[in-house]
Amino acid sequence: MSADNLPIFHFAESYRDADQFYLTGFLCPDPFAVLEIGSRKLAIAVSDMEAGRAGKETKGATIIPFSRYRRKRQTVPQLVAGFLRDHGIENARVLPSFPLGLARSLEAEGIALEVDQECLRARRRKKTRRQIRAVEAVQRQTERTMEMARSLLAGCPVSGGILQREGRPLTAEKLRSLMEVFFLERGFDCVDSIVAPGRGGADPHWRGSGPIRAGVPIVIDLFPRDRMTRYHADMSRTFVVGKASGPVREMHKAVMEAQDVAMDRLRPGVRLAQVHRAVCDVFVRRGFGVPVVGKGLPGRGFLHGTGHGLGLDIHEAPTVSEGEDVFSPGDVITVEPGLYDRRVGGVRIEDVVALTPDGEVLNLTKFDRELEIL
Repeated sequence: MSADNLPIFHFAESYRDADQFYLTGFLCPDPFAVLEIGSRKLAIAVSDMEAGRAGKETKGATIIPFSRYRRKRQTVPQLVAGFLRDHGIENARVLPSFPLGLARSLEAEGIALEVDQECLRARRRKKTRRQIRAVEAVQRQTERTMEMARSLLAGCPVSGGILQREGRPLTAEKLRSLMEVFFLERGFDCVDSIVAPGRGGADPHWRGSGPIRAGVPIVIDLFPRDRMTRYHADMSRTFVVGKASGPVREMHKAVMEAQDVAMDRLRPGVRLAQVHRAVCDVFVRRGFGVPVVGKGLPGRGFLHGTGHGLGLDIHEAPTVSEGEDVFSPGDVITVEPGLYDRRVGGVRIEDVVALTPDGEVLNLTKFDRELEIL
């Protein structure tokens, strides 16, 4: 049997392991076993406590309680080996994230495992219309939360150059917590979102801290997940409360132009590296540095790829950067050019774009790109 025809076996919990949730659609906090044989024929072995719920929440899967294989003083690997043997499995493919200790124990039980780096990558990358709609639904909530944050910033008086809320300085930590609670109350998780004011925003993944000042760029990057569907959205906007400085306005104009150029080039079949290079060309023409393979990152300018795939994980295939990926039906990607300067901070604008199964390019983001909050 060729490797591609081997059954797929995975053992994990599904709250954090997106592959396990993708295979089963079953949310479980404890590790369980799933076996995919042929065309989506699933067998799932779970704890007896979860067997009833698994039967209700999965479709077309055979649910087997672990007690069927449990014997006195039997280890978990022995139990799992019994499950595999019961289905005639002596060879299986596993995902790169498969537990190493369990793999070695299963091999000691006579089960041969082969790691398949691409096991689910292509399948998860190729989104259905239903999955695209799931991402879009999270994106709508993300926009509502971003608008809440903008309105809050607009309503803050300024004292000594610092935004005030309820008689106290408004901090990045406070704004972040307000947005995360706003998400949570509506059925979404958004952990470690970015509110990066001022010069610290020159580090693209700085979460942000301290008082928020008027007149400086504030990078807000939100990447929530629907607690039920498990699909993510991702959106960044940059705001300045009051008038932006000349350098920040120039950075913002350049980022908008770069994003427009990327959008214009997103057509079915285009190499995503070409889209990334077009973004870099805009920045170079405007006098900013860009990443150069083998030479590291510039001290001032564009410091990352143009985008990434989005779905059950916040970062998944494909990548909008150097590489061989081609924009293909079912792709959902971010387009997020940014510029960073330690003298002033950062500017990033991020939208989510989908290529539907029938070849239509859709920008799932409907939020404006205004910089100044006046």
